Amino acid sequence: MRKLSQIRRFFGSMTLPAFAAFAGAIAAVLVFSAVVMLEQSYRVLVEGKAWTELASPPEVMIGLMLMSLVVSSGASFLLARSFQRVLQRFLAYLDDTTSMRPRGVESVMFKELRRLRVAVTRRVSHLRRENERLERIAYVDQQTGLPNTIALEAYIERKLPYASFDAPAAFFLLDLDQFGRAAERLGSLATNSLLNSVGERLTGCLAHLDAPVAASLEGSMVAALHNDQFAIFLPNAITRESVSNIARSIRVAFAQPFEINGQSISVGMSGGIVMAPEDADTAQKLFRHADLALQQVRQESASGFRYFSPRLNRVARGKYMLEAELREAVAAREFKAVFQPKVDFATGKIVGCEALARWQRANGKIISPAAFIPLAEETGLVNQIGEQILESACECAVVWMKEGFDVSVAVNVSPRQFMTVDLTNLVLEVLKRTGLPPGRLELEITESMAVSDPTKVDRVMRPLRALGVKLALDDFGTGHSNLSMLTQLPFDVFKIDRQFVSALDADRQAPAIVEMILAMAETLGLKTVAEGVETDRQAEFLSRRGCSMAQGFLYSPGLPQEGFLELLRGWETRSATSRKAS
Repeated sequence: MRKLSQIRRFFGSMTLPAFAAFAGAIAAVLVFSAVVMLEQSYRVLVEGKAWTELASPPEVMIGLMLMSLVVSSGASFLLARSFQRVLQRFLAYLDDTTSMRPRGVESVMFKELRRLRVAVTRRVSHLRRENERLERIAYVDQQTGLPNTIALEAYIERKLPYASFDAPAAFFLLDLDQFGRAAERLGSLATNSLLNSVGERLTGCLAHLDAPVAASLEGSMVAALHNDQFAIFLPNAITRESVSNIARSIRVAFAQPFEINGQSISVGMSGGIVMAPEDADTAQKLFRHADLALQQVRQESASGFRYFSPRLNRVARGKYMLEAELREAVAAREFKAVFQPKVDFATGKIVGCEALARWQRANGKIISPAAFIPLAEETGLVNQIGEQILESACECAVVWMKEGFDVSVAVNVSPRQFMTVDLTNLVLEVLKRTGLPPGRLELEITESMAVSDPTKVDRVMRPLRALGVKLALDDFGTGHSNLSMLTQLPFDVFKIDRQFVSALDADRQAPAIVEMILAMAETLGLKTVAEGVETDRQAEFLSRRGCSMAQGFLYSPGLPQEGFLELLRGWETRSATSRKAS
């Protein structure tokens, strides 16, 4: 292999004429040697001469061989050099592939080379057209014809380094309002038409801006991103006031509805705005900071424009840190249930409790549900947290049952958990694992959940209710729901929201609302639980109006398992003492 590589290097360094001369010389030597050998063999075999007796002197034979070598190698060199010129000229023609109809091809010497030239030219031209088509696909959004994310990022990378505090750039991340609802009405094909119309209106709006605001659009790019998002990059934003005027013009333009397939569709446009280099010095930061500003718009008012501020970045970092801690807490099973008792007005006994989720860190610090539940819903971790709370609540209820207490436990089901988890099988598995009788478990769902998908509520709860699991409607009265729909769902309990209970002493309308809920529950044969009872006066009113049960700080806050068990024991003792005294 080493010799072979050396031979390849030797021949690879040769030009075509040099190789032809070398090959011609070798051929001349071989042919001359063969002729001499044939002649000498004839002299020996036929004429009887000796092998050492040569026909010509050695000097003459060497001279003849050298002459043959020079003539053969020289002729081969000249012929190969002529052919080399032909190839060089042909390669020059191959390099000129700018036209489908190659020019000057007739001057190529050989017919086969002319045909090869034409075939190569056509193939290269086809590849160029295909490459241009692929480039359009790679850099242009197919629905709107606007530049896409890849093109926008490349443009920002080129222009952003020239931005300065005296000559700032600006970036808009735009998102359509209520686009999901519009897409449901229109269907997929008409939705594409809507997006195309949005792109046309956006570019048209910018094209008709008056001076001096129009000067800020010099060198700008409007791009269509994924789904219903668009973006505008202004490399010469000039001033923040000009940027604000552009945002107002976009809002005004999108206040008018779109006419799509004979339907009038209203979709506004909101956006997050980032100034560079003040708040971002890379394309990645522009996108990330604009997205944070847009998220803030959605959280605060659902529509409008907002500039990015460093505070949003701090909030986002805090959110990411909390999410990481939340994931660690789920893995470490740091979520526990505390239990708030439900007191029966008729008997004065604790007949049930509500399991409330609490996050207790390893260092003993307790995180408020208001801090982690929204994030858990957003990230989907609420499903795992809900399962842990359900299992913890059922295990505790088994302990109370073995202690002889007839107490049921209610567990809240989050909207995301209800929609994404196979709740029926989950509950059945937990009941089987813990050994809790189904009749001692109650599931609570909110009024908005029940109204949003009543068919699923019925499908999930029918098998569970057949086993004895109860269903409670939480926060009743706050969702502006369809009452006729609620009456057809398999509820056992209505829970009166704490805002009505706490307002009994101050709001004139609150007593009427509570009485209406109680009357409805009585008509339907359902029990009622009043949440947030804090005063004797509230408890007396609810008891007098026929409310079944109450829970709140008047009786006890949420207690861990051991504390709740002690409460049960003490409550039973007090009840027995009261009955004995009576």
